[in-house]
This record gives sequence, C-alpha cells and structure tokens, in this order.
Amino acid sequence: MAQAHSEICFIAPTDILARRAAAIIRQRGLSIPVHTAVLEDAAEWAREMMERGTWIFISRGVTRELIQRTLHTPVVNIPVAASDYIPAIQQVQNVRSPIAFFSYEPPSDELKTICYLMNIQMRHYQFSDTASYRACVRQAVADGAAWGIGGIVSAGYAKEVGLPYVLVESSDTAVSQAIENACQLCELQRENARKQEALQIQLERYQNILNYTHDAIIAVDAQGRVEVTNRVAERMLDPALAPFIGKPIGQVLPNTHMTAVLRSGTMETDQLMTIGSTLVSTNRVPIIVNDKVQGVVATFQDIKSIQSAERNVRIKLHEKGLLAKYQLSDIVGNSPALLAAKEMAQRFADAPFTVMLYGETGTGKEVFAQSIHNASPRRDGPFVAVNCTALSKSLLESELFGYADSSFTGAKRGGKPDLFELAHGGTVFLDEIGELPLEFQAQFLRVLQEKDIRRVGGDTVIPVDIRVIGATNRDLMRGVEEGTFRRDLYYRLNVLTVNIPPLRDREDDFLQIADSIYSRIVPHRTPEDCRSFRRILERYRGYTWPGNVRELTNLVERIYLLQKQALPGEKILDLLSRMTPQDQPPAGVGGEDLADVELAHIRSVLARNGGNITRTARELRISRATLYRKLKRD
Repeated sequence: MAQAHSEICFIAPTDILARRAAAIIRQRGLSIPVHTAVLEDAAEWAREMMERGTWIFISRGVTRELIQRTLHTPVVNIPVAASDYIPAIQQVQNVRSPIAFFSYEPPSDELKTICYLMNIQMRHYQFSDTASYRACVRQAVADGAAWGIGGIVSAGYAKEVGLPYVLVESSDTAVSQAIENACQLCELQRENARKQEALQIQLERYQNILNYTHDAIIAVDAQGRVEVTNRVAERMLDPALAPFIGKPIGQVLPNTHMTAVLRSGTMETDQLMTIGSTLVSTNRVPIIVNDKVQGVVATFQDIKSIQSAERNVRIKLHEKGLLAKYQLSDIVGNSPALLAAKEMAQRFADAPFTVMLYGETGTGKEVFAQSIHNASPRRDGPFVAVNCTALSKSLLESELFGYADSSFTGAKRGGKPDLFELAHGGTVFLDEIGELPLEFQAQFLRVLQEKDIRRVGGDTVIPVDIRVIGATNRDLMRGVEEGTFRRDLYYRLNVLTVNIPPLRDREDDFLQIADSIYSRIVPHRTPEDCRSFRRILERYRGYTWPGNVRELTNLVERIYLLQKQALPGEKILDLLSRMTPQDQPPAGVGGEDLADVELAHIRSVLARNGGNITRTARELRISRATLYRKLKRD
C-alpha cells in the first residue's frame, strides 16, 4: 500500500538508522521521505514538512516526544526492545563497575532481567529534554559509571565529558513495525474521513426526514415557547403568526394541550385534535432531564412512521458497538467466592461512583462490567469499552480525548468526539487501566473530577455525564509506589472495588461453566456425549487454570472437536494428554504434579525467548503479572 510522501515522514536519530529505514521503505514500495535529525533540529524540519501536508511522523525517544508536544501531531514511536541492547551489553559484560543506561522511558522488565542474568551493574538515568539529558550524563559520571549505553542524544555529551559510550540502535523489526503503524494510522484517518462523510450524509438525510415528512413536528421549551418547527408544521400554522420561534405555544396553536404536558410531565399518545378544519392524530411527549420537564415535542399525523425513522437513524449513527449484552445472571457459578463478587457488583450497580474490577486475565472482567452497567440506572445509555493496551500512545490520546477541528494537519473537519462524549449518559469501561500511560493520567483524572472534557487542540469545555468502570490484572498500588501510576488517580478510581476470583478459587464452578459452554456450542448433543464430556472434565479437578475461563472455553471447544470424530472418551483423554502444557494439562495428572509440569514448561519457554517476559507471557497466553507470580513459586 503506497503512501503519498506528504502524509508520512521518517525522522531518524542516526545516519545508520536512516539508511536502514530507507532500505526497508524501498523494499515495501512506499514513498516516505527519511531525514536525520534530533531534538530541536528534528522539530524544525517536521514543522516545515507539516506546511507541505505531512501530518504523521515516525521517530523515537525524546525527539519523538518533543515533536509531538510542540507540533501537536501524531508521532509513531520506534521502540527499542530489550533485545536491541544485547550487542551493547556484550561489549561491557566484563566490566565490573556500574554501567549507566540513558533513555527517555523507564527500562523494561526484560532489560532488567537481561542485565541481572549477565551480572551487569545497571544504573538507569531517565531524561526528558536537552537540559535533563546533560544532567543525567553528569550524574552518571559523578556516580562512578564506567560506561554509558543509550541513544544518540546522550552519546554526544557523554563523549564531551569523557564517558565511554555504546550506541543502541532500533532493530529492523522495530523500524518495520513503526512504519506499519504509521501506515495503519494513515489508513485509519482516511477511513475516519469516509465515515465522517457518511455520518454527515446520514444527518442531512435525517434533517430532510424532519423537513419533508408528511407529519408536522413542533417542540416547545420549559416555558412553553416554540423552539422547533419543521416545514410541514409551518405550512399547517397560521402564516399571519410567523415567525413562530420564541412565541408561546398557546398563541401559535391554542388547542394543542402541550402546556398541560409541561405541567404533568406525562406523555399523551394517539390523541385526536383539530387544527383548523383538519382532524389529526397527535402525540405529546415531555422532554425530561434530571427529573425535570424541560420541554415537550408534539407530532401530528403519522407519528409512528416518524418515530420509526428517527429510531432507525439513531441506531445506525450511535448505537453500533455501544451496547452491553451481559447480565449478572449470565455469570455462571455457585462458589462462595463468585457469589460474593456478584453480590458486591449488584450492590454497586445503583451507586453513581467509579468501580474498579480486579482479576486475572480471563476471569471475565468485561462481563462483570457489562453486567454492572445493565443493572444500573444507566442501562439504557451507551456502554463504551476500550482496552488501554490495544492502542499505541499516539492513538490513545485522540481516542480517549478526541481532537478539535483543525487541531493538526490532516485532522478531519469538525474534529473527532472522544469516548467520553460517545458514552454520555452511560458507562465507559477502561480495561487494563493500569497500562494507561502516565502522560494521559492527569487528563483522565480531570474528566473524573470535573465531569467535562476538552478535546486535544480545542478550547471548549464539553460537559459529560458518565460513569467509569475500570479493570486491571495489576497491583495498582505497586504502580503508585513505582511511579508509573498517579496516586491521586488511584484513590479517585478505587472508590468501589470488586475482586473477581480466579477459576482455581471457585471450587467446582469449572464444571458448571463447562456444561454451560458445552450446551451452547453443542445444542444437539446425545446423553452419551454428555456423560463422556463430564468424565473428561472430572479428570481436571485440582488443575489451577492459569488461563481461567478463557482457557476452560478452549478446552471445551477442543473436546467437542474430538467428539465430532466419534472418538471414545479414553481416546480423547489420551489425545488431550499429548497436547502442550500451555494449552491444556495432561489428562489424569494431579494438581501438584501439574503445577510442576506447568513451571517446567514456563522455564523452557522463558529460556527459548531469551528471558523476554513479554514474549513469554504472550506465548503462554497469560498476563505478565501472572507470569511473575508463577515464577516466584519456584
């Protein structure tokens, strides 16, 4: 997919990286200019490119942050993986003095693990701008660092002060991924522009429905003054009284009874009345906001047709993907731990406060979130869910907080509404909220406290009525202590908490859940199928279910596929016993034996991935927190 040069530009911190990036871009058949620059020089070049139509940049480290902060444009990050440090670490692995690591971001757990395994005395120095990186280098020298490792920004000053330095370059894989992310962002912008145009067409169509329907529509405010009339209504009313807007409804249409609905707040439907010499059917519906009648809308003639059109348009424009489908009754299980969590969720549903859901990966945190929403007074409002780990930092800000019209080159006309605006009157569910980048946490805290938002690049405050439900498998307090999560945000979120128990703590719930899943995917099962299925599940008593309900679902589906082959139960057990430990436990192995097998498998996967925690957790299909917990049992 070729990209126009005016949309994406690559800013490399070194000539080596620039040449490698240019080669990758040529290989992929793209038209992306590459420029070598850092810090203010990079920002100035980016400003010139924006004047030519560029709106997406690719860069890394403090240079990326500087461009994004000063120019308010998306800058895709070129990540530096822990494995990228290995060539540099190998050069200093025999040095017994402290090694200074300089970077814009905190070191990853994988890098710490590598340094620990290679007996490197790692000291990290984090900088944020020109002044701070110089201070970091001076501090490292004062601390007795023998070598420095990092990017090109700190390399130059390290040379000035005589600190030996090893430069770390991003891998080709990281460069390719950054280019791919930029292309996807560009395509997403195009798709959003197409959707915006489609939305505008829909809104214009809806306006035409109001103006060209055979029905007349009149709306009044809380004082009974006319606020809205469509063209049919204007033709129906006495033209001598025009203009109608702002006049009391009794003066414009004396016998409409809309003022009575204003007083009572009770809708009147399918009523007959005469306008002039015409007998019409009318509905009079109060507009109630915060338990107060703020106006009345009256429709005349074929009200059912106009209501159906309005409902269909609203569904197409606003409700797609914004619905919660689960109820608390859908959560299967009778263990005391689960019943306690459901009871707590039921109690919290009616409260207006923030709810935090704590639970391991696969325990069903989003099901609980949807259930709380559907049990709350906001059940008829939207349910907007976002996974904080599913979006890059460059996308996360525009998704969470939106952006104003013309806030940056390439921004779609009219700006983009944020998730809080979409969820107005309903619930926002932030999954994996512990992964929310620190730079966005202050903005999010303000939304929670003030109940209003200001789009990126905008100066207008938009009030929102939302309830927030957060979920995480991390220890947020540990994040507070480590400085990766704001303390004030932690206490603002942690008002009401629900601890969702892992499957291993739910006694025999796994049997009941498995039966429910089996019934759903095998509607035409035989009694023998059910007996065979239950015999197989009984062999899993004592298993710890590291993947929780998600892992149990995989097992049920696998048993079903094997049963479709008309295999006897013992043969299915034998086949299951040969499967890899991260997918399923060997059939017939007890809980303690299984734990040993599981730990041995984790060690082998960790070794195969060179100590990389993230890749190991991904391969095992568990969270990093769960992986750390399992390794600590060793």
